[in-house]
Amino acid sequence: MDIYEQCKTDSKQINSLKVDNVLDSLDKKDSESLKKALLDTSISSRAIARVLHTNNIDCGMWAINQWRRAHNIKLKTSSSYERKK
Repeated sequence: MDIYEQCKTDSKQINSLKVDNVLDSLDKKDSESLKKALLDTSISSRAIARVLHTNNIDCGMWAINQWRRAHNIKLKTSSSYERKK
């Protein structure tokens, strides 16, 4: 694996691990609740990030999206919302 691929893999692992670290740091009830939100495709990553921020948890939308991709959660884009109208 070349340096580019190593860097790309490393950044994906860090973002994905960030959400796992957040899940591990929460009590069981909050961890299960967050995981339920992460798995629910009707809840946007932006909404999850805002709620986490409101609860003083530092985890951004990019890390949430990466975690969702790593767990094969289909992400919705704003363009897919526009097409439904």
